[in-house]
Amino acid sequence: MTVLNLLTRTGFTVDMISTNPLFKKSRSVRHYFLAKENDVLLKVASEKSKRKYALVVIGDDPTLGKILDSDLPANEKLALLPVASRQHFAHVFSKIGLSKVFKENGLLTPDFRIAGDAHELRHAARELGHPVFIKVSSSSGGLGIFESSSEDDLDEAIGKIKAFPVLMQKKIEGVEVSMEAFYQDGKLIHFAYSTQEKYKYRFGPTLVRRYMQLSQVDPKVFDDLRLLGSALGAHGFVNISSIRANLDGRLHFFEADMRPNLWLSHPCYFGDDPAVAIRNHFLTGATLEHPYPFDARYPPEILLSHALRMGLGDLLLNRYQVWKHLPENFFYFTLRYRVWGPARQNLAMLYKYLLPKPYRAVVKKNLASMKYAFLGDMGQQ
Repeated sequence: MTVLNLLTRTGFTVDMISTNPLFKKSRSVRHYFLAKENDVLLKVASEKSKRKYALVVIGDDPTLGKILDSDLPANEKLALLPVASRQHFAHVFSKIGLSKVFKENGLLTPDFRIAGDAHELRHAARELGHPVFIKVSSSSGGLGIFESSSEDDLDEAIGKIKAFPVLMQKKIEGVEVSMEAFYQDGKLIHFAYSTQEKYKYRFGPTLVRRYMQLSQVDPKVFDDLRLLGSALGAHGFVNISSIRANLDGRLHFFEADMRPNLWLSHPCYFGDDPAVAIRNHFLTGATLEHPYPFDARYPPEILLSHALRMGLGDLLLNRYQVWKHLPENFFYFTLRYRVWGPARQNLAMLYKYLLPKPYRAVVKKNLASMKYAFLGDMGQQ
């Protein structure tokens, strides 16, 4: 919904393919196709992409992986993926591929090793020295990430790893910085700059961020992001993670997910709507320039929470002044997913508990018979 809202504000006419029926009746969608299976989704997406859309957006990491692993021809994969050429496929949905690209292109990144099995992982830990992070190459939402500060931690992590190879990165002490960026043909069109204030869970999504107006951001960051976009061949939304190291004060990049996230539109709350920058690019070819203008209507820094990730108690208490920053359709989402969703799940569990499986089949059969009988009577009338 966040991406859909931004695209419609930008001025795009949007067609959508999804495995979720939620968007079927959305007035913001011109053509909607419900794909009940992922294989169908990829097939339809490939056919639709031949219409030469101005922009194709993949909404989640697993779908990026499914496209890469599919038997689609390379040119059809390229039409769907947010990269400028097939030479840039290697880093999509791959933490290992990203670390290699960062290092090869002169971007600061934590020292790393690639381990093909538990033995190589132990050897990598001895080379890098604790503390380190161990990361499953293809994962999202903070899952598949383990921190190791000792041999005992390493043993515990190895017991949880289900597939190799994995990436091991040296831990850098510092402040985590996130940048939601938009590129076209490797050129930087817009980005937002924020530091993490509160997480939903360890290594997971953030609940609260501190945003800085781009006019206050070090010009070196603009240069780094231009280099990053060129290195990745970025051609769409990129969710970038980095650490501003305590030791040298410089940004060390460690992730760049090639898809948008829930924080995509938050800059509009301090007068820097990415929809405006994206629209200007498609109309005039404009790219991001420095120095960036300061908006005097807002402070240089602003603390923002995300309403869709906050607990109901924090929402009711208006923590972090969240009521000022409620996304479009917020009340619908709250009722649909936080009230009705759990209630429906509990009712389904109760139904299955009270009515064993053999009896459920009988009930369904009788209800179907009643429905057809009712329709038959209606037809006769």
